[in-house]
Amino acid sequence: MSVAFALPEIGIGSMYDTLTPDKQSIAKRIYNTGTSTAFVRVDMLEVNIDKSGKVVELPLKELSGNSLQKDRLIVTPLRMIIPPGGFQSVRIMWPGDRSVEKYYRVRFIPVLPKTDDGFGLSNKEVDDYRKKALSAGLNVLSGYGTLVIVLPTKPVFSTQIESSSPSAIRVTNKGTATIVLENIRNCTSAGTECNSAKRLFILPGKTKEIDKSKGRTTLFTLIEGENQKKLRF
Repeated sequence: MSVAFALPEIGIGSMYDTLTPDKQSIAKRIYNTGTSTAFVRVDMLEVNIDKSGKVVELPLKELSGNSLQKDRLIVTPLRMIIPPGGFQSVRIMWPGDRSVEKYYRVRFIPVLPKTDDGFGLSNKEVDDYRKKALSAGLNVLSGYGTLVIVLPTKPVFSTQIESSSPSAIRVTNKGTATIVLENIRNCTSAGTECNSAKRLFILPGKTKEIDKSKGRTTLFTLIEGENQKKLRF
């Protein structure tokens, strides 16, 4: 009797992580809630945002051997084998200059293992896994990415909120570090009925608007570094 090959399913918890000034590294758990082993590759991209707001993501090459490049994000390990129902921790590190804020996207991608691809499997182990996966029609697996924000050494938080308009709340970041508006909801005055929660990142010098509706209340949490404030308008 043959047993059906089930998909690995990974989860990464929060979709963004912040390296505050007092931290050079953070740990993040990667979960496999599926019923087959997950082989996960880590990809890193540097996120650059120009004055017009255009976002350009540039891949970071893996470091070879024991080489160390100080002014770059480091994630270890770059390959993970996560058993069904298990997890593995990765460490995200920034050892370099922190005079200005920096942004990176770290992607955790389940893959079909190959020989000599860093997972350390024998040819037989690779063949066995790939045969089971391909026979089950497994070609593409869903991966997830986290946005990593590296705060400057001495971040300045200065958030201006204008709520006098009947149609929108304007939030301006006049500081030197990104702020986050978390769990943005538009609710009835009693708070019993709300729309789906949203999140906004506001970079230094930028302004974003949150829609308001007559007769309803707008709720969100303002996050400035490690400080959080629940607001209601």
